[in-house]
Amino acid sequence: MVFSPTGVNMSQSSRRGVPVVRFRENDRHPRQTHWTGRFLVGFWSVSLFLTAGEVVAQGPGADISGRRYPGFPIDDSRLLQAGLHKISSARLTLYTDLPITPEIDELGRVFDAAYPQWCAFFGITPDSRPWKMTGFLMKDPRPFRELGVLPSWLPPFANGFSVGNVLWIYEQPSAYYRRHLLIHEGTHGFLRAHFGDWIPPWYNEGIAELLGTHFWDGQTLRLGVVPKSREEVPMWGRIKIVRDAVAQQRPLSLTDILNFGPTAHRDLEPYGWCWAATALFAHDPRCQSAFKKLPQFIQQGNLQTFNENFLKLLGPAWKSAEYQWLIVLADLDYGYDFVRTAADFTPGSPVLTGGSAVRIEAGKGWQNSGLRLEVGQRYQLTASGRFVVAQDGGPWECEPQGVTIRYVCGYPLGTLLAAIVPVEDSPPPPGTELNTRGSFLQPIAVGRGSVLTAERTGTLFLRINDSAAELSDNFGDIVVKVVPLN
Repeated sequence: MVFSPTGVNMSQSSRRGVPVVRFRENDRHPRQTHWTGRFLVGFWSVSLFLTAGEVVAQGPGADISGRRYPGFPIDDSRLLQAGLHKISSARLTLYTDLPITPEIDELGRVFDAAYPQWCAFFGITPDSRPWKMTGFLMKDPRPFRELGVLPSWLPPFANGFSVGNVLWIYEQPSAYYRRHLLIHEGTHGFLRAHFGDWIPPWYNEGIAELLGTHFWDGQTLRLGVVPKSREEVPMWGRIKIVRDAVAQQRPLSLTDILNFGPTAHRDLEPYGWCWAATALFAHDPRCQSAFKKLPQFIQQGNLQTFNENFLKLLGPAWKSAEYQWLIVLADLDYGYDFVRTAADFTPGSPVLTGGSAVRIEAGKGWQNSGLRLEVGQRYQLTASGRFVVAQDGGPWECEPQGVTIRYVCGYPLGTLLAAIVPVEDSPPPPGTELNTRGSFLQPIAVGRGSVLTAERTGTLFLRINDSAAELSDNFGDIVVKVVPLN
């Protein structure tokens, strides 16, 4: 897994007794509706420092081809005299050409509320170093360009961009997505200031997407949520990106995502993939610990080493993550429960001659039966028991055949499903599994009972059919007997 550096090199020195931050970076966030080219303007060095009444950015700097880029002044009084509005908070100074409505005015509070959560997530002691960002929220970019705070040397960007401790975002059709962009670019700025810039694209954009996906009710902010519904996150669309790609036979593996290069995020689609991968790493109990340790490797200046260290930290959990990713591709939805859907991928043992019985819980996703089925062999599967599969208007009691009043993924709610998956050193490619009967992406309906002919040798997985977002209100279990037939 080889990457090219695309980020920021942070260092501190002193200028007239004031801390100076030197950086080199471009970060862009594409529009929901289309994309524009991301220029690899490479590395430029800019110094930010505070003087009375203004923030000044000085240069010049150079890109990788040696082209020089000038710095730019941020003159507070000049911006205000030109009609821009200013929102100030402990961690953000934001200038905008938008009227100061409650939704705009609260952005400083949102940013400040994100700061302690960034610190907690990345293991930083709050206020261990001075840090504040300056931002520009633009409905019309022209006055910002005329005032010199949207420099011509910036590469084209469609939604959001940040350099060092300065961020720019365009106005959005939804208040949610406006906040999402602000937190997304703020995450980039926080990482640069506290860790450095040698960040693989998947992690750089994935972590900003992960933490940018938030809940805010006007008082309480929570970063890194899995949205419960599309209505909670208007204009976000990351889950739709992944689901549409799977439906179009274009699934990516985790290795594909970790190998995203520096130009991958010219388009919107990689943001969806990076969110889904980092959400798995952040929420799956087997991956959480390794994932939280990744920032320590940012400063080493070797992007290949970053990924190698991640795989080393994961150890056997990397194999589990690759298999779990197939389940994510099959079932990803709003409110996806990464804990209840976490499956055990221990290889199964042969079915006893007289048959073997396993218990399957209604409140979990795919469950390892512990049994290995042999290709070409026929097996009788018989299920019995009652369980609750929903609480909508009272407990919905169900049996293994399911209830046809509602369908999930094309099968009756509550019906028993089976998959046969070869648990080896690594899983089959997602594209192959999409078209394989008996995979997680093409399960077999068992119901009360069925004769199943194994189309490949593998471990038998079973589940009670329900949305991966609605497992928490299920309870009870069933017993499934598996008998080999001659």
